[in-house]
Amino acid sequence: MKMKLLSLAGIMLLLISCADPYGAAAKTAADIAAGVGAGLSTVQSLHVSGTITEPEALNAAGYLKFVNDADGAFETCIGAAHTAATKTGAFTSCTQTFVTGLNNPTELALIHVANTQASQTLSAIASGFVTGLQTLSASLGGA
Repeated sequence: MKMKLLSLAGIMLLLISCADPYGAAAKTAADIAAGVGAGLSTVQSLHVSGTITEPEALNAAGYLKFVNDADGAFETCIGAAHTAATKTGAFTSCTQTFVTGLNNPTELALIHVANTQASQTLSAIASGFVTGLQTLSASLGGA
């Protein structure tokens, strides 16, 4: 799973460096959706192996649903920014809003599990989403 996260981050970094804010933001949204899918597979694997309990798996899946829903809102926001085409800072604003949402302590509490290694894995997944968005935000240069 760590390799998938590193690959996701690497792909995002390469694609974000392009000069197309909408394209970079849309690709980031697609990468996050893929990361949610990989995260759900990881949660399922942790649960099946007995590493996390059923309630912990449900909570972690709930966090990933939250990320997926926030990703949908992000896609809507960047679509509107793309359509408007004149509002400076619109893509950055969409990205910052997404990051702020992902740092919501109530949502982050859903990924806390008793097993230390599983907790680290789930935290790495959550951090990967935020890191990708922060990298996007930095590369947008205020667009």
